[in-house]
Amino acid sequence: MPIITIHRGTHTIGGSCIEIASGGHRIILDLGLPLMGRDGTEIGEKALKVRSRENGILPNVPGLYHDQEPKVAAVLLTHAHMDHHGLLDHVHPKIPIYLSKGSHKLIEIGNVFYPEKTHIANTRHFEHWSPFQVGPFTITSYLVDHSAFDASAFLIECEGKKVFYTGDLRAHGRKEIVFENLIDRHFPKLDCLIMEGTTLGGEHTGCKNEREVEKQLKKVFKLQTDISFVFTSGSNIDRLVSLYKASQQCGKTLVIDLYTAYVLDQLKKNLPSLPPHKKDKVRVYYMRGHAKRLADNDLVKTLYYFKSRKIELDEIINTRVDMVVKLPIWNGMERIAAAANKESPLQEAQLIYSMWGGYLKKKSDVKDFCSTYGINMQRIHTSGHAYLDDLKRLAQALNPSVLIPVHTLAGDSFSDHFPNVVRLDDGIAHELK
Repeated sequence: MPIITIHRGTHTIGGSCIEIASGGHRIILDLGLPLMGRDGTEIGEKALKVRSRENGILPNVPGLYHDQEPKVAAVLLTHAHMDHHGLLDHVHPKIPIYLSKGSHKLIEIGNVFYPEKTHIANTRHFEHWSPFQVGPFTITSYLVDHSAFDASAFLIECEGKKVFYTGDLRAHGRKEIVFENLIDRHFPKLDCLIMEGTTLGGEHTGCKNEREVEKQLKKVFKLQTDISFVFTSGSNIDRLVSLYKASQQCGKTLVIDLYTAYVLDQLKKNLPSLPPHKKDKVRVYYMRGHAKRLADNDLVKTLYYFKSRKIELDEIINTRVDMVVKLPIWNGMERIAAAANKESPLQEAQLIYSMWGGYLKKKSDVKDFCSTYGINMQRIHTSGHAYLDDLKRLAQALNPSVLIPVHTLAGDSFSDHFPNVVRLDDGIAHELK
């Protein structure tokens, strides 16, 4: 019978690594960089740089890594967030890594702009909803609603057993229909549901869904009397679409950095409906660091490609009441704020914080920026993870014989909300009966 081992994720959010073994064949689901220790405390940056099995950054998975004889049939990636893919470059090159085209593209873009690289060579792409075979495993990817583009959940079938792994998902983004499709789809005799529980144990604060985010952004932009800064991820495509729609409906000019422009341009090749579009009010601000990274990666042509949308500092300052600026803080927002403040005080300027709240606790750059320039901050955000009521709907619809919690700090409370919960510990094997 199939054996499931959660190498990391039974007591933490992030750093996911799950193994399914059957008949001497093994597959790994995700291999992420940990966000925290088992007790929820932050892992220092120095510890994260020394990635080894000895210090626990690399989960202890025999036959997976460069320095071992390869004994894993494949690694499957759900989505392109570092806490799910950040350790893939340690996988033995003979072991294939299966991922969606969108996830692969985001990883490649990150390798251009981020100091942390994930270089993977032996890649194979799958199509959503089309089964593929790895040894005795029949695997089907299901597109899910998440803050990562082109994210997957997996149905794994072997030895007459069915295992469904949610990866990270939600029901309140711009792709909520794919969550509802999962609810409506029947998986007869599902033996095991491995389900994320990121939001359990925390209060639901902020906007109820991505549509509400757009609505709140629009409200702010309609009333703005000075420049609006927006702090959000350049790879959160749902959020970028919300920001785009709100700014354009209010007649504002949306200023983005080269990284964000490049992300949208690359993903538009597979999804042409993504912004920007002709004759809209989207401009690109060239930061020296971003331009250098493009040049260093033989992507100089990209600098010319965006030239028609390029905006200079003076134009931003002179028309600042009509500007919505989504840039990194230092050398981006800070440079604009400093120049604008010389012209006239930023008394009515605002910063919209549109990211996970934990960042505010970990780093002070957002608060320092607002304090330095007297800028009011407000939070407009919704989670990239499903809330309890939606997880209950999913579990009820899939009706698994066994439910295993992962990607959560509240695994012990799952049995208060769901039937048939099996509470595992990291590294402990569980055989499906």
